[in-house]
Amino acid sequence: MATPLVPSDLLQVVLVADPQISPDGSAVYYRRAWFDREADEIRGAIRRIDRDGAERAFTRGTNDRLPRVAPDGASLAFVADRDGKTSLYVLRLDGGEAHAVGEPYPKITALAWSPDSKQIAFVATAEHDAATAAIFHDEKTGARHIRMLPFKSDADGLLDGRRKHLFVADVAAGTVRQVTSGDFDAGPPTWSPDGKTLAFAARIGLPEDATALSDLWVLDLASGARTALTHGTGPVGTPVYSHDGREIAFVGHHHGDDAGGRFDSELLVIAADGGPTRSLSAGLGRTVGDALAGDLRSGASASPAWSADDREIFVQVCDDGSTSVRAFARDGSGTRVVAGGERHVFGFALADDGTLALAFSTLVVPNEIALIEPYGGERTLTDCNPWLAEKTVVTPKRYRPRADDGTVLDAWLVAPANPRESKPPLVLEVHGGPHGAYGHTFFLEFQILAAQGIAVAYGNPRGSQSYGHAYANAILGDWGGIDAADVLRILDGALEQGRFDTARIGLAGGSYGGFMTSWLLGHSDRFAAGVSMRAVNDFVSEAGASDLGWFLERQLVTKYADDAGRKLFEGSPMRAAHAIDAPLLVEHSERDFRCPIDQGEQLFTILRRMGKTQTEFVRFAETGHELSRGGKPRSRILRLRAIAQWFVRHLKPAGGEPVPDEAGALFRPLPGEAPLDAD
Repeated sequence: MATPLVPSDLLQVVLVADPQISPDGSAVYYRRAWFDREADEIRGAIRRIDRDGAERAFTRGTNDRLPRVAPDGASLAFVADRDGKTSLYVLRLDGGEAHAVGEPYPKITALAWSPDSKQIAFVATAEHDAATAAIFHDEKTGARHIRMLPFKSDADGLLDGRRKHLFVADVAAGTVRQVTSGDFDAGPPTWSPDGKTLAFAARIGLPEDATALSDLWVLDLASGARTALTHGTGPVGTPVYSHDGREIAFVGHHHGDDAGGRFDSELLVIAADGGPTRSLSAGLGRTVGDALAGDLRSGASASPAWSADDREIFVQVCDDGSTSVRAFARDGSGTRVVAGGERHVFGFALADDGTLALAFSTLVVPNEIALIEPYGGERTLTDCNPWLAEKTVVTPKRYRPRADDGTVLDAWLVAPANPRESKPPLVLEVHGGPHGAYGHTFFLEFQILAAQGIAVAYGNPRGSQSYGHAYANAILGDWGGIDAADVLRILDGALEQGRFDTARIGLAGGSYGGFMTSWLLGHSDRFAAGVSMRAVNDFVSEAGASDLGWFLERQLVTKYADDAGRKLFEGSPMRAAHAIDAPLLVEHSERDFRCPIDQGEQLFTILRRMGKTQTEFVRFAETGHELSRGGKPRSRILRLRAIAQWFVRHLKPAGGEPVPDEAGALFRPLPGEAPLDAD
C-alpha cells in the first residue's frame, strides 16, 4: 500500500542535471546528485548512459560537475572538488584515471573545449588585482573597503574584489594561462571554429547600477585584444559560434537594464565581426530559456545549440507553464518543437547527428534523462526514483480561470488522494519573481501538504513568465493591484473545482510570493492562516539592503531619490501589518542577500509588539535565498515540516494530529515520518 510523502523523503530523491551528449550520439553524460544525510550535504558525480540504456558511474567524487565531451569524442572534461580544492579534470573515454589540468581555483563556473580538442577555455576566480579591484578584503579580520555596487550577491555572498575571468588550458602540456583581466566578470566562453577567438558576455564600462546590462565581447587569443559586438542595449548571455564561424547566437533582448522577466528573452544572432542583431524568436511571443519554479533545483538555462549544418538553432522556450526545446531556422523562416509536451525540460544537448539528450520533469516525476532520435522517436533512459512507486503522488489538475477583465489565467490543483472529509481545507501558493512561473514540474512541498489532507492550489497570475510580454508586464508599477486580484481569481477557480471549506483557506509563498502573502493577509479576510517566506515586506529597506534592490525600484516605477522613498513606503505590505489578524508564520534565512532577513524580522517583531501572538518565526542559518531549492538537506526538511505543521495546526485537516503550542513543535516529524538522527 502506498504511503504519504513526508519531508524527510527529500533524502531519497535522486537528481539529474546538465546532460551532455557525445558528438556521435552514442552516450549521454550527466550529473547525478543525492542527499548525504550524515554530512548534511548534496553530493554529485558524473554518470554515463548509452543509447541502449546501459549505465555506469563515470566519476567517483562527491561534487563532480560540468561534464563536457571533447569534439573528437576522446575525452571528458569536468570540474571536481578534491581535498577541499576545485580543479579542472580531464578523463580519457577509452579508460584510465582522471588527471587535473593546472592549479586549483576557488571556483570554476564554466568550461568549453577548443574545436581541435587540444585546449579548454574555462571561467574561474582570478587572483585579486589591486590595481583594478573596487573592493579590498582583509582576510584576517573580514574587514572590507568597498568602492562599487553591487558589493554582495545571494549566490556568492559578500564580494571580495576578486573577479571571474577566462583561462585557457593546454591539455597535453597541463599548462594554464589567464586571457582576460580587469574589474569585470567574464561569462561562459565559446570558441570560434578556427580556435583563434573566444566570445563571451561581460559588463565592461557600463554604469555600476545598470546591473542587468551586459555586452557580447570577442577576444583575440593571439593579441589579447577585446572587441565589443553589442553596446549596452540590454542583457546578453550564452553565446555560441556557428560551425561556419560567420555568426554568433546568444540569448538576450534590447529593452535596456531589465533582466527580471518583464521582457521576453530572445534568440538573437549577430555577425561574428559585429553589426546589427536579428531576433529569431520575437515573433513567437514567448521567452527563450527556462522560467519555471520548483523546489528540487535552482533554475538555469542551457546554451543555444547549432545544428551540424548550421540551418537551425536549438533553445529552450518557456510557453504556457511548460519548458520545451524548439529549433529556430537560421534564416528566420520558422520554428518547430523538438521536445514538447506538458513537462519541464530543464537541460538539453545536441549531437552532430541530430540526436537530442534532455533532462526533464513532469507534475509527478522529479526528473529523468531522455533521448530523442533524429527521426523524432523518444525514450526515457533513466529511472532515478523508483521508490516513488511506493508513495502516494497526486497528479495536479489544470484549470484556467478568467480574471475580472476576461484574461485567461493558468492554475493547478492538488487534491488529497484519500480525502478524510467531504470539504477539506485548501492552501493557495504564490510563486516568486514576480516573473517566475509555476508549471508542469514536480513540487515536493505541494505533495506533502496534500498528503496531510490539505488541498493545494497554485497558478500564474499576471506578471508570470511563459505567456508573453504583455502578460508579464501587466503588473508594472502595480504590485498588490492587478496581480492580487488575479491571485484571488485563481483561488476562486480552485474552489469551483470541488468542495472545500472556505473557512479553512491558507496562503503561502516565497520571495515575491512572500510579498503577496503578507500583502493579502493585510488586505483580505479570506485566509485562516499564512506562511510568508523570504518575503519583501518593506520596500524602503529592500531597495537599499538587497543585492538587487534597484530591480524593485524599476518594478514599482519609482526611485528613492524621486520622493525620499514615499512611494516605496506607502506600497509596502508593512503598512498594513496592523490589519493582519490571521495566524502568520514568518520564514527567512540569515544569509539571504536577495531579500535580507530584516524583511522577516520587521514583520515578526511589529506583529508581536501589537499583541498578535499567533505570529511565529522560523529562521535558518548558513543558507541564502535559495534555501527551498539548494539549502542544506536538514534545513530543507525542517522548513517543509514547519510549513506542514503550521497549516495542520491552524487549518485542522481531519485526522491530523494536534501540533503542540510550544517552541520546536513545528520542526517535529509528521505522523508516520521517521525521525532524523538529531530529532
